[in-house]
Amino acid sequence: MKTPLWLRPFTSRPYPPREAVGVLWRNLVGPSFANPTGLAWGPQHLALNDITPALTLGFGGDVMSMFDKPLVVDEAVQAFFAACDHVVLNFEGVITDAPQIAPDQKHTPRILDDVQALAPAERLVLSLANNHMGDYGEAACQACMALLSQRGFRHFGVRSSPIHDLHPMVRLITGTEWSNREGRHLAWLTEPGPLVKPGALNIAFPHWGYELEAYPRASLVERASQWLDAVDAIVAHHSHMPQPLQVVAPSAGSPGVKKLVAYSLGDLCFGLASDRPFFWPYQWGSVLRMTVGPLKAQPERWAIGTADWRFVHCGPSADGQAQRLSLHDRCALTSLTPLKPRRAWAARA
Repeated sequence: MKTPLWLRPFTSRPYPPREAVGVLWRNLVGPSFANPTGLAWGPQHLALNDITPALTLGFGGDVMSMFDKPLVVDEAVQAFFAACDHVVLNFEGVITDAPQIAPDQKHTPRILDDVQALAPAERLVLSLANNHMGDYGEAACQACMALLSQRGFRHFGVRSSPIHDLHPMVRLITGTEWSNREGRHLAWLTEPGPLVKPGALNIAFPHWGYELEAYPRASLVERASQWLDAVDAIVAHHSHMPQPLQVVAPSAGSPGVKKLVAYSLGDLCFGLASDRPFFWPYQWGSVLRMTVGPLKAQPERWAIGTADWRFVHCGPSADGQAQRLSLHDRCALTSLTPLKPRRAWAARA
C-alpha cells in the first residue's frame, strides 16, 4: 500500500529516538557549539608532505535540494576549483519529478547544469552515499544514476559501488551512517580497511556525524583516529555546518607521512538557505583542495602534499531569484558560542 503524501514526514526515521529529538531541537533553537575535544580552525594553507605533485583534487560538501532555484557560482569559487583534476561532491537526493514532501530531498535536472560552474561534468564525481538516497526508492535512484551517466557525470556510493578510483594510485571510499528510509541499494558506512586499495592513496568520504553541530563529538574524533591507520585522508559531510580540519602526525603504520581529516565540509548549496529562522545555519560550508603524488623520499608511496581550504556561503542573490555561492576567508558561524548563537549571527550576517 502506497503511503499518502501527508504521512511521508512521519515515516522518515533516520535516527534513534534520542538523536531525532536532538536534531529537532537544534533546528528549533539553533546549532550546538559544544567542542568536547577542543578542536580549532587552523591555517587555510597546510603543508603536509614533500611530494612530486601528480594530481589536484577538490572537494565540496552537501549539494542539497535547490527547489529548482538557479545556483549562481561566484568567480572566486570557480577559481578555487580551476586547477583541480577531479572535484568530488556529496549529491543529496535523486533527480525525480515526484512530489517533494519534507524532509525528502530531490533535485531537478537544472542542478546538473549549475554545478558545472565548479567544473565540467567529466571532472566532477558525485557521491550518492547519504541519508537521502533512499527517499524515493531504489528505482528512482537507478533512474537518477542512468541520467547522471548519460550527462557525463561519474558517480558512486550505492551498495554496488562504495569505491571509486580517480587514478590507479588514488581511491575514494564512501558509505552513509544514516538513511531516512530503508533501501537495499544503499552503501552503509563500514570501517574502511576492507575497501582500501593496497599501495594507493586512500581517501574516505563518509556521510557521518550529527546534524547542526559545529564540532565533531569525541566519539567521532576517536573513530577518525582509528580510520587513519587504514586511509590517508578523511573528508566527511552530513553536519550541514563546516567543521575544522586537522593535520595528523605520522603514526607507526605510516612512518613519516602526515594525514588529513576534514570532519565535515558542511553544505555546498541549499535552495532554502537564508537569514530566516530555522534556515540560517545552512548557509555556510567549506571547500577543500589538495595536491597528491609520490613522496620524493619514497616514490612508490603516494601522499598528500598541500591542502588549501576556504569557507563558502550560499544565500539569496540580490534580486532573490537565485542562490549565490561565494568564497570567504571567515565564517560568522565559527565565532558563535552556545550562549549567544542567534543574536551574534544576526549582528554579523
